[in-house]
Amino acid sequence: MKIAVTYLTRKCPRLCEYCALRDAVGVGKELSTYEWIGAFGILKELGVDFNLILGNEPWLLGKTLLDILGQNQVPYALYTTCPEPIFSKYKFLFFDSGILDNLSCGIDYPHDLKLSIDDDSYQKSLDAWKGLEWVKRFYPKVDTQGTITVHKKNIKYVPKLVKNLSNLGAFVGINFIHWNKDGQYDFFPGKEEIQDLLFSKKDYGIIKDVLNSIDSSNSLLHDREYILEPPEMLATMGWHCKGDPYGGPTIDSDGKLRVCGYRKGKRTPKFTIFDLPKYVDAWQEAVYQDAMECPGCSWSCSWTFHYWRKTDNEMGRNVFINHAGKHIDKSKWSKRVIE
Repeated sequence: MKIAVTYLTRKCPRLCEYCALRDAVGVGKELSTYEWIGAFGILKELGVDFNLILGNEPWLLGKTLLDILGQNQVPYALYTTCPEPIFSKYKFLFFDSGILDNLSCGIDYPHDLKLSIDDDSYQKSLDAWKGLEWVKRFYPKVDTQGTITVHKKNIKYVPKLVKNLSNLGAFVGINFIHWNKDGQYDFFPGKEEIQDLLFSKKDYGIIKDVLNSIDSSNSLLHDREYILEPPEMLATMGWHCKGDPYGGPTIDSDGKLRVCGYRKGKRTPKFTIFDLPKYVDAWQEAVYQDAMECPGCSWSCSWTFHYWRKTDNEMGRNVFINHAGKHIDKSKWSKRVIE
């Protein structure tokens, strides 16, 4: 099993308080449509099973996104914040085309809390709820997911979020908040900037109780095994990939490779996606060395890849491609196959 991560664009339509991408430091000219089509072809050639497509906001590509995905042969998840007015501008075009078959969003709060509309995270959650609800209403066959980034301010809402998303028919992902531990996580703010969001040791009991409650629920939580990990690991970036984030490459918007979705690394960016598969051994060694210098994370994507590779590789493919889970009735898995 191999997972890839691609950042189609570093552009961002928002000026979020904690967004580390406003200036996209160190990123060169974005790949052209033709180059992205070639890059996606290389992922297929490398035997990548699943591609996590990030942005910062892929929908900013407009019609170009359909040109790229129309040539894609690897199952994927496309993450968006459903920002307005961009989402409404393209939603009918994108989903009427039949090319876009996934909508995945970050949703950190229920939509009925009546929080301040100026709260960046809450506003993004509202937009994402509207996007998911619209897609489930008009295009029910489209695969959907809401990913909850768990932190101190929203931990109490997690059971409700899991229930609401499951009732909508959207699969649920869980991830824990990260911060820039050593200055090399270019997507995250420093710890001092988000102290109010971070857990302390006294919160571990609350985390365990909440995760136990959603583990026993009848939900579409597709990464159940991840939440069974100790709270102290999840809340402190206390896991390590041991040199292999998820088997496949991570492509930045300018075509340079990254050690993983969270870190550029020092050696890996010397390669571009177009150096593969010719220099695959040298690239893998660069990834290994860069990853071994990382202080760790608790990213559910990497953790899940490692878990299933060790226990049931074929089931792991289903987990990523079809939102499968041994606790989820097979009739509810997504029917997604890209040939």
